[in-house]
Amino acid sequence: MQWSWLLLLLPVASLSGYLLGRRGGERSSGEKVDALSKQYFIGLNHLLNEEQDQAIAMFERIADSDVDRFETQLALGSLFRRRGELERAIRLHQDLAIKPQLSTEQRCTALLELGNDFVRAGLLDRAESLFDELLQMDAESVEALRQLQKIYEQEQDWPRAIDAARKRQALSKENLGHDIAHFLCELALRANAQTPADRIAHRNYLAEALRADPDSVRVALLRAEARLADLTQLEADAHAAVQAADSAQRQAMLAEVSSILLPVFEDHPNFIPEALPHVRAFAELDHTAALALLEIGRKNERGVSALLAYAELIHGTQPEHAATLLRERLGVRGPNRASLRVLKTWLRLTQPATHAQNAELPPAPDSTHQLLRDALEDLGTPNLTHRCAQCGFGTVQQHWHCPSCRNWGTTKPLPVS
Repeated sequence: MQWSWLLLLLPVASLSGYLLGRRGGERSSGEKVDALSKQYFIGLNHLLNEEQDQAIAMFERIADSDVDRFETQLALGSLFRRRGELERAIRLHQDLAIKPQLSTEQRCTALLELGNDFVRAGLLDRAESLFDELLQMDAESVEALRQLQKIYEQEQDWPRAIDAARKRQALSKENLGHDIAHFLCELALRANAQTPADRIAHRNYLAEALRADPDSVRVALLRAEARLADLTQLEADAHAAVQAADSAQRQAMLAEVSSILLPVFEDHPNFIPEALPHVRAFAELDHTAALALLEIGRKNERGVSALLAYAELIHGTQPEHAATLLRERLGVRGPNRASLRVLKTWLRLTQPATHAQNAELPPAPDSTHQLLRDALEDLGTPNLTHRCAQCGFGTVQQHWHCPSCRNWGTTKPLPVS
């Protein structure tokens, strides 16, 4: 049985029954009430028998004969939209919105529903015009601003999305800094930071995003990336007489990168995999500070991303210690036992070599070790690496805007042990 349709129609039936019962005590003549009551129970019987079209037709007749039919027609229009009967919903809400006897509040409600119909139908231009008209009638319509913000997001019109979100925040007192920060990050990415003017715009957008949401992981990662790019440029531009490694400016910038990334490793360990590319770039400039960040990540992370990166960074100078850390992780049993990622990294870092006959050639890898690595590589990697905490949508990459539920910042890397 398709109970979902019944659940959608029950609110209409309840509303009709309420309106009928309310006026039952107000009218001296019971003939009209009796007729409506009979239609109501016939419609309810159609619902129970899953005869959806007949039920809707009956409730439409109730709405037409009902003096206070605004709420019933509104509910029917919403039902049509949910069923995908968009033309029917649009026609009903259009007819309802032009009724001369409606109050201003009722007309705004009808226009809002009509705008939702247009959005569902993909008619974003018409929906946008309608919500703008609605705001002229009611400048404090939070719902109209919310719908406009969603439209601007779909159109990737980030300045207007920011404006709508800020107006909505001022009216509703809801904290929308999280969304606003993401819009500003989109503008920062659009700048690309190719020219000096672009770099200034890029930094300004990120500074504004930080003010909007100081706890944003995305803002932290973009700021770290921008500062690392500045450091690379500083070293490239350094004069021969003044080495960049000795400059106070360089040391200050390195400290800034560390302070930007630190909250990610301390407070948002789920996002450590997304921060690792920046940490590896950071290690080329400040090996000690990068290891300190990874050490914090090892303690806080449920997975092993920080551990693997840490082992790879120390392998050049402390191969025994790197192997020991991975071997200890391989010895863990139970639900948190090590994954193939740990085993593959351990094999790669501890791969023995045989002496080549020609000293000028690199040593050849041990054949058994290489066979094990090849076999593990054939096992592949997990199908999903990220999942949205809001709707459960799974993906193989980080989406700051969930493609399924359209929420910002809800997709996170899955912990891999």
